[in-house]
Amino acid sequence: MGKDFKSMVTRCIYVGKENDNVKKLKTATEELKDLRNNVMKRVKMYEDQQKLKRLEKVQVWLRQADVAIKEAEEMLITMMSSSSSNGSSMMSSHKMDKRFCKKLKEVQEIKSRGTFDVVVENSGIGGSMMISTVDRDDQTVGLEAVSGLVWRCMTVDNTGIIGLYGVEGVGKTTVLTQVNNRLLQHKLNGFDFVIWVFVSKNLNLEKIQDTIREKIGFLDRSWTSKTEEEKAGKIFEILSKRRFALFLDDVWEKVDLVKAGVPPPDGQNRSKIVFTTCSDEVCREMGAQTKIKMEKLPWERAWDLFKKNAGEETVNSHPDITKVAQEVAAKCDGLPLALVTIGRAMASKKTPQEWRDALYILSNSPPNFSVLKLLDRN
Repeated sequence: MGKDFKSMVTRCIYVGKENDNVKKLKTATEELKDLRNNVMKRVKMYEDQQKLKRLEKVQVWLRQADVAIKEAEEMLITMMSSSSSNGSSMMSSHKMDKRFCKKLKEVQEIKSRGTFDVVVENSGIGGSMMISTVDRDDQTVGLEAVSGLVWRCMTVDNTGIIGLYGVEGVGKTTVLTQVNNRLLQHKLNGFDFVIWVFVSKNLNLEKIQDTIREKIGFLDRSWTSKTEEEKAGKIFEILSKRRFALFLDDVWEKVDLVKAGVPPPDGQNRSKIVFTTCSDEVCREMGAQTKIKMEKLPWERAWDLFKKNAGEETVNSHPDITKVAQEVAAKCDGLPLALVTIGRAMASKKTPQEWRDALYILSNSPPNFSVLKLLDRN
């Protein structure tokens, strides 16, 4: 009886430990997917709009992230399907726990390497490029005015917090990237630090602190053992003595920047915080002194942008293609990112049936990366 009880307790310890690692792996995998999607969004924007080439190190990282995510999800699915089985031994449970531990470390390691200041290079001559699309109006239909407005806000002292808001796909990240890169091209334009943070739906204040820490060059090994409050104190100590520009992409809810250690911008420190969000309410909660709403393109400009990326010759090659192409462009709903990306995906489609197939796909799914892959296969 005592021996059985001891065995049962040991078994429970393994199961509890295993469940803990399962939860950690699930969370880490979701965070890696968010990061992968953000990097891919930036890469696709430059490739589609400016015909640049992704850096080899970025491509390698994306491949590694895809493999790790796929394997982790397969492990989680297998775990769920076998969780109802009572026939597995303690040894097999222990081996499974070790596998989850190993995969968790792999996912976390890949995630730690997913911050890139530059993701593309000139496809002709080697060497990475910081892209400023201010001089590329033809590639950013409908966005150049917003980019210019944000840039002006960066140069005046009476606006410290700027909020860019609008529906997903309207070009908020494109504008934010333009301003970020323009600052980098202009030798920071008087800013000591230019900091980019991808926030995403799952708000993680510690992750924001860690990204800021990397950008400001705080390399103390004791960082990982510090509490959230101690990290905030160290960030505040450094940033309160410097002028900084903080870019927060994809904000879904209020980010307590004071709690993170970020000093509020004012006329004295002349620092700036610029963020993107889908919500006007988030702009208010974040205390935005300037709110900029980004609108969808009107039909004429949307159609011109689509034709430019799909190719006038392709669109006009057959009367049936022209008609269906207008319907495909309409499915992009005036969103610049969708118009450019889907337009380029359709550039190789030369028959009316291929265009009708694409229209069918878009009629059943909103434009996203999965749909684009499906369009490529067709």
